[in-house]
Amino acid sequence: MTRIAMIGGGPKCLFALLELNDCLDAGDGPVHVDVYDPYPPGAGRVWNTGQPRELRLNVNPRIIDASSTLCTQTFNQWRATKDAHAENDTFPARALVGEYLNEQFQRLVEQGALQVTHRANAVTSLVRRGPQWEVSTQLESKLYDEVVISTGHGLAGYQLASTEHGTLSAAELTVERTEGLIPAVPAGSQVLVRGAALTAYDVVLTLTEGRGGRWEQITEDGLSALRYLPRGEEPSRIILTSRSNISLSPKPLNVPQEVRDVLDTYREPIRRWGSARKDAGRVNGQTVTSEFDGLWSILLACAVQCTGLVGVPANEATLWSTVLAGISEEMKAKESPAAQLRTSLRANHGLDTYSHEWVWGVVWAGLYPQIVDALSRISWAASERKQFRIIAANLERMAFGPPELTALKLLALYDAGILSHEPLGQTHQLADVVTINAVTAPAGVLIEPDGKPANEMIRDLLTAGEVLVRSGERGLLTDTDGTCLNVRGERNESLTALGRPTEDPTLGHDTLNRNLHPEFQEWAKRIKRLVAAPSQKVAAN
Repeated sequence: MTRIAMIGGGPKCLFALLELNDCLDAGDGPVHVDVYDPYPPGAGRVWNTGQPRELRLNVNPRIIDASSTLCTQTFNQWRATKDAHAENDTFPARALVGEYLNEQFQRLVEQGALQVTHRANAVTSLVRRGPQWEVSTQLESKLYDEVVISTGHGLAGYQLASTEHGTLSAAELTVERTEGLIPAVPAGSQVLVRGAALTAYDVVLTLTEGRGGRWEQITEDGLSALRYLPRGEEPSRIILTSRSNISLSPKPLNVPQEVRDVLDTYREPIRRWGSARKDAGRVNGQTVTSEFDGLWSILLACAVQCTGLVGVPANEATLWSTVLAGISEEMKAKESPAAQLRTSLRANHGLDTYSHEWVWGVVWAGLYPQIVDALSRISWAASERKQFRIIAANLERMAFGPPELTALKLLALYDAGILSHEPLGQTHQLADVVTINAVTAPAGVLIEPDGKPANEMIRDLLTAGEVLVRSGERGLLTDTDGTCLNVRGERNESLTALGRPTEDPTLGHDTLNRNLHPEFQEWAKRIKRLVAAPSQKVAAN
């Protein structure tokens, strides 16, 4: 029997196990899998079914697919069987997504070829013992032939090390909804939120809609909008704070077909650029720089062509300035982040001219799969890595912001005088202020590039030389099948990392898109070869 430990039981774990189950044949040796996660597997912590219903999916639900030979239904097909009007709910509750993932995991347990056991404990230690791995929790230790680290958001937890005593964690109010914390944010209080991105928006909706506030449909200057109807249980004031003081752009709507056609013409150039850089790295022993100007030139040419199609006044210089600054000159002239948000919503409906932010959001999101593939495991120069991290953060603010419904709710709260967005560090003379930390723990296994390990398990693996984090990065370096590389850059057979722990060497793991990263498929093929080996040897005799 082959024994596998999955450390982390969220969607990445589920996708890998479904793939492995579909790979196995009747004659293969038995496979026992223990899934370590304090939360119900499949959904895991982020998608747990107990979270408030006002927390909604932030992406198009069509990308969610945990289908297999056991059940061929995608999320949209699954929810259509439960609600005939489901397709009208463009951004369903995250708890509903969790129900789907949970159900697919239970079907795997009950009907699959794998022997799967859920162990509802967090792993505290992972140590090599000869050819095996010892996995320990506070309750027990067990030996395994294979280990997969798929901890997702749970690796470093949700409170950053710098969180001050007395500051509430956003997760405790949202995805965890810890009982007893509601009195910590009393009705009529003043709330200071550290962060102004999607996690902060969850906090805002939890403290307003989640406390009985309602939304009334209105029309404002030709735009379908919302008005907030308070119940009296919400805070009197919520202040979002961020370094940039820039509003996230709502997701673009109705991208014209001619723009989509332009994006298609740039997919192959990005692939060729990525292949050339990887080939050059192999020839030169991974010492060459990756000449990132080539990638930026491709994306800039695409953006320029798109602006011409949709009538945005722009040229290469102004578009590049927007990327470097994180905001266009036109949007910077707006009096507040609320005004920026209103402008973006109007542009999405054709009531105002499309902005630089809209164009870059379409380009970055539309070409993201090719960008992820091109940058996977390339060699970086220190200056390139620093530049990329800054530019990518700016582009993600333009491309991966809130869906329109969430943006309309935020705008209604701005208009009601409940919500504001101000620069981080600005002096706030507030009495009895409640501070909430809504800055999500970073991806990877280090708190910051070249920083401290996120937990003791990772620290011990790094100290023992079992895993490798390259200089300037935060995530584990793996081979294309997810196998971890050790301190010498060699494959550390039987130790695998999938998803968020590998962020930086591979990009874009904060997604439910099963098809964006192929490592779990190659891992399943490797395990299939491993468990098939005994029967093949017998047949050969």
